[in-house]
Amino acid sequence: MVDFLDKVKQLLLQDLSSFFQWLGKLKSVFAHLAAVGDYYSLLVRWLLPVLAVIIFLWCILPLLRDRKNQTTWGYLYLMNGIRVPIQSWECMLGRGKNSDIMINQPFISRNHAVLTYHNGVWSIADLGSKGGITVNGARVEEQHRLAYGDVISLAGIEMALLPADIVPAEEGQEEQVSDNSGVVNSTGTFTLLLIFIFQLLGALQIIITRSAAVFPMLPVTVFALMLAQGLHYHVLRWLQFENLELVLLSYFLCGLNVFIVASAAPHSLYKQLVAILLGMAVFTIFSLLIRKIGRAMKLKYFLLAGALVLLVLNLTLGEIHFGAKNWINLGFITFQPMELVKVAFVLAGTATLDRLLTTRNMAAFIGFTGACMLTLVLIRDFGSAVVFFGAFVVMAFMQSGDLRSLALVLAGALFGGFAVVAFVPYVTKRFAVWGKVWQYAGTTGYQQTRTMIAAASGGLLGVGGGSGYLVNVAAADTDLVFGVLCEEWGLLIALLAVLVIVFFAVYTVIIIKSSLSSFYAIAACGAATIFLLQTALNVLGSVDILPLTGVTIPFVSNGGTSMLTSWALLAFIYSVK
Repeated sequence: MVDFLDKVKQLLLQDLSSFFQWLGKLKSVFAHLAAVGDYYSLLVRWLLPVLAVIIFLWCILPLLRDRKNQTTWGYLYLMNGIRVPIQSWECMLGRGKNSDIMINQPFISRNHAVLTYHNGVWSIADLGSKGGITVNGARVEEQHRLAYGDVISLAGIEMALLPADIVPAEEGQEEQVSDNSGVVNSTGTFTLLLIFIFQLLGALQIIITRSAAVFPMLPVTVFALMLAQGLHYHVLRWLQFENLELVLLSYFLCGLNVFIVASAAPHSLYKQLVAILLGMAVFTIFSLLIRKIGRAMKLKYFLLAGALVLLVLNLTLGEIHFGAKNWINLGFITFQPMELVKVAFVLAGTATLDRLLTTRNMAAFIGFTGACMLTLVLIRDFGSAVVFFGAFVVMAFMQSGDLRSLALVLAGALFGGFAVVAFVPYVTKRFAVWGKVWQYAGTTGYQQTRTMIAAASGGLLGVGGGSGYLVNVAAADTDLVFGVLCEEWGLLIALLAVLVIVFFAVYTVIIIKSSLSSFYAIAACGAATIFLLQTALNVLGSVDILPLTGVTIPFVSNGGTSMLTSWALLAFIYSVK
């Protein structure tokens, strides 16, 4: 037995020795490539922006062309002979322009009633209308179940609920995919190949420039990332996921993330790779879980409980980084709890099917928002507070449609914001240099002035991956990541990265019009708002158009928690079908 173990040990040592010899030879190859590095850099600086534009267009055009016909779940048959199709699981009835089914009569309230489909049953609820609702002549005070053939009267306007031409599927059941679902999406595969080429060329440029600092971490990370992306893409196709162009755009951003980390913090490459892989898994699991609304509602309560625990932990165990107490250190890992709370926050803002547009549902969301905002103020993370509040305003409006209440909330928030700026020294310093950072270029304006210098020096094409100066400035790979992109990879690629985030929001606005349920529409808008606000605060703050707030660009900035949260939020946008 001892001899056998000795032989195994010898074989392992020989294999490890051979592996390290191979790495040594590979390193020498890269060292020789450095001799032609200038020529390679010149070629890649022109080629990468072209590839990035092609990848972007190849992804957005199929999504913009994709216009699925909405399923009709039933009809409202008006007494004048008009048959109005019901194409959503929640339909608002009224004379307001935002009504799903508009009845333009003066005695109908703007938001008169809401018709919902849940667990195979239709029901109707009064939204505090003046004229009221009756079903088969009986007054409806609260939620009332309906059967096909029932006569509904809204302030005297009668209509009958009729079944659709097809039998309504069970809640959350997916429609049959087209006959070509088994055919390989050649466009998507080609785009994935372009992303691989983009990532390989960019990684090789950094290796040539900074071989000693990034070897062997960067080659291992890039090859593992490409393998994971290819496997993830085909698993999603096997699971019959559609509109995978959103995922491909995220792969593109993750590649830029690896480039940023390799330049600014190469020791974090393996950590970031793990975060990306976990993020892909989280996206897949979340997308599957929320396909059925009933399951998503149960998930919401688990996440809310977890979020409340994280809020308490942040207040009690949080560590201060760059002025904000927003980190928890467990020894073997550090993370930002408020990043994870964003996922629960989006779910908390979704309307339950039986309480759409009612104050009961809003009260719980306002309470949870208040808890999040109070925590953020106490830990002095005011950048995240702006993001949370912006998402709250959008989601609350989608739930209630009440502009007057939101105006009061906004007025209160502005008053609180002025109070924070006036009385919190940390925030006062940030606002004191806003718009005049060049006057404080050696002190409080140091980061932003260096960011603008670096961005300008990069021009349209950049100075080349790994050749930038800004990576030596604190928080270059997080708060100032837009400046690093501009300096090393050029303004064209930096703007394309921002345009990808903007497109996520534009796609959300387009696709929610055909959403089956307000759950998906509200969750997607909440996620898209968080993406947009974070990107705007990061980009505009780093160039002194807005105060520097210390928030990340989704998918691009260094940070494991941020990466996980970005993939989870993308699942909400993806699920709007």
